[in-house]
Amino acid sequence: MSRLKALALTAALPLAAQTWDLRLELPFPKGQNLPQTLISGSGELVRGGLDTGHGYILSASHRLIRVGPVLKLEWGTEFSHWQADGQLLNGTAISSTQLRQTGLGLGLNAQFWLPFTGAAGELGLIERVQHYSFEAAGEKQTETLARPWLRVGLRYRLPLPFAPYLAASYQQPITKDQPVKLQSTADVQGYLKAQGSGQEFERMWTFGLGVMF
Repeated sequence: MSRLKALALTAALPLAAQTWDLRLELPFPKGQNLPQTLISGSGELVRGGLDTGHGYILSASHRLIRVGPVLKLEWGTEFSHWQADGQLLNGTAISSTQLRQTGLGLGLNAQFWLPFTGAAGELGLIERVQHYSFEAAGEKQTETLARPWLRVGLRYRLPLPFAPYLAASYQQPITKDQPVKLQSTADVQGYLKAQGSGQEFERMWTFGLGVMF
């Protein structure tokens, strides 16, 4: 029994000593596609789509509570930038589009460690305030979006100095909006105003590398 206690203590010491966490992630956000929309009085369909986006998330976290070698609760802050390109099709006219979201985040994250494996599951909540920009054919609409996001992730600690780890997660906003809407086919500015479905990043996968110290 004493040997088992010693092994458990040995496994817990690295986690107990680590209070800071720095992580760089590469996100692959997916934007809403603009479905085919019939504009009242025009008899025309307008539709559009975005590719899978790219960007980065740089985050720093600090431990709040640790319960043995199994549970760790931390708070953190982040800076993120996401971007995706696409097309807007009105009849036979094609316009290039670009969606960007850049901003800060503040959140809580729980880590659930599997003893003796170096692996942990994560469950987090992040409040993100981002500058939103959607551009089509030289016309731009901007908004400020404040969204709570849910993050479900996995991490694996590498057996190297400074406790680096690999991380992956799936994330999606708890609430969504449609900041860009469709109203008219008269000009490109009409694409960026009032009716129809908008475009916003609505989910993403992330993959990254972090270090605990």
